[in-house]
Amino acid sequence: MNVLLLPLLLLLCTPLWSQADGGGSVIFPAERLTELREELVYEPEEERELVEPLQPIDWNLQLDNLRSPLVLAIAIALLLGLGLLIYRILGDLEVKRRRQHEAEAQGVNVTEIVEEELVEQGVSLSLLERAEAAGQYDIAVRLLYIALLKSLQDAGLLRYRRDFSNRDYRQQLREHPAQADFVRVTQAYERYWYGKYPIDRLSYRLVYKDFGALTDRIAPAITTSPHG
Repeated sequence: MNVLLLPLLLLLCTPLWSQADGGGSVIFPAERLTELREELVYEPEEERELVEPLQPIDWNLQLDNLRSPLVLAIAIALLLGLGLLIYRILGDLEVKRRRQHEAEAQGVNVTEIVEEELVEQGVSLSLLERAEAAGQYDIAVRLLYIALLKSLQDAGLLRYRRDFSNRDYRQQLREHPAQADFVRVTQAYERYWYGKYPIDRLSYRLVYKDFGALTDRIAPAITTSPHG
């Protein structure tokens, strides 16, 4: 069956191929193909001018705007505000510099600290405040330690002598409950005074608090001691 249909199909397709060889086709004639090709020809249009030409600047108009009273008033106000701000900044810097110089000038000289005299007479509050104001926190810690030795001696808890070391004072307090606190503040004193460790304001406040707590702890003993 299939063998008989194949020759028949070949006979039917032969006229179509013969017409295609002649430059045309039954389905798509050559004349129609030519018309379609002519319609597809692109003819570019003239380019439109999209950018508008720049307009010249009227400088006279701009100057007139700048000369208006409102603009001048705003400019003067801004200049005055800027000048006042600069004046305030320079003034604050000068005050800070002067206070720093005054604090340095009023600082405590090491030669003013005579340990034996301070243990006997007591450390004045003004001397301690001068060291604190000048940022001499290492000297302030030394003054706190000397004041503590005086308080302990006044309370009858130890005996001060110039040739005694800090170990000797710890040994004298070995039977007292405050010995642990005394050891802690002594270690801070040795770190910042003898060890020359840098100490800032915050670290000093912590050390000051420990010295104050220990002094308050032995205060009742001072009032009952015959030395007091």
